[in-house]
Amino acid sequence: MPPPQEKYYTVEDFYNMPDDIRAEQLNEREHRMGTKDITEKILADYEDVFADIINGVLFDGEQVLHENELVNVKDKSQYKFDNKIHEQERDVCKRWVPYGVCFALMGLEHETQPEPYMPMRIIGYDGAAYRGQLTKPEKKKPNYPVITIVLYFGMKHWNKPRTLFECMDIPERLKPFVNDYKIHIVEVAFLDDRLHYFHSDFRIIAEYFINKRTKTDYVPSAQEIRHVDEFLKLLHALTGDDRYGTLLHTLQMQQKREGISMCEILDRVENKGIIIGEKRGEKRGEKRAREMLNQLNAILLEQNRLDDLKRTLSDTAYQEQLLIEYGIHENQECCNIEKQIPET
Repeated sequence: MPPPQEKYYTVEDFYNMPDDIRAEQLNEREHRMGTKDITEKILADYEDVFADIINGVLFDGEQVLHENELVNVKDKSQYKFDNKIHEQERDVCKRWVPYGVCFALMGLEHETQPEPYMPMRIIGYDGAAYRGQLTKPEKKKPNYPVITIVLYFGMKHWNKPRTLFECMDIPERLKPFVNDYKIHIVEVAFLDDRLHYFHSDFRIIAEYFINKRTKTDYVPSAQEIRHVDEFLKLLHALTGDDRYGTLLHTLQMQQKREGISMCEILDRVENKGIIIGEKRGEKRGEKRAREMLNQLNAILLEQNRLDDLKRTLSDTAYQEQLLIEYGIHENQECCNIEKQIPET
């Protein structure tokens, strides 16, 4: 059963809601957005992965930003809504400090579903980051730009607003007085022509989602995964496939943290699937064999062929001969049986 589709409201609808319903919608949304992001953000929090993403997206793979030039930033901010204080936090934030000078704050927002009001959400984050530069400790430092990148893992192109103007209906005469705001979306599953710009574990993730979208024959990368635990946690969170979580637990028990590739991961995952499939197949085969023998026995009893029935108990060759004689073949009703088995 597919998950329920989230209902989207216009800004006017949202603010016209009764106060209690509007607060309930807001709290539900904050909980939903936070749950998956907590898991997804771990891999990108490594400096080598973060730097690789920035270099691949902003600089076409040129190694402009180096991982030793990054420092972590806790980018939390608060806002008041319905007389309540709400907290918002970036997925991952790091400051690029070349030569010890604060230059840029870069945030990565992970998304697996298009967000209709993402520009409004991003402008809230970015505005809070700029406002934070006006605090007393920060006033003594040079101001720096804020760059936010949205990593989108969906299988279809982002079809929601990318600018503030697209989020609302603005009368033409007022547009010159409203500042637009553009967001930067990276469609990970569509990085086909840019995949060679990336070199970290993110490249392997992107390659996986590209092949998942194109449904081509997937030849897994032999590149060694550097952050195995976080890689599998991200893959598990984004795909919802519990086999990756099970494999993570197995590797943790084996204390294996390195020396593994996507090729080995898929080998282990697929082999587990094959073993489960074989066990299911064996059970279905045993069930079908019992049904065939019961059908033959019923016919022999109905025709009073008791001697033949007794002989089939010890003579399997004769049993098979009678099955063929009465047209009770293994494949005869196999298709009907298979149709009753739900796809997993």
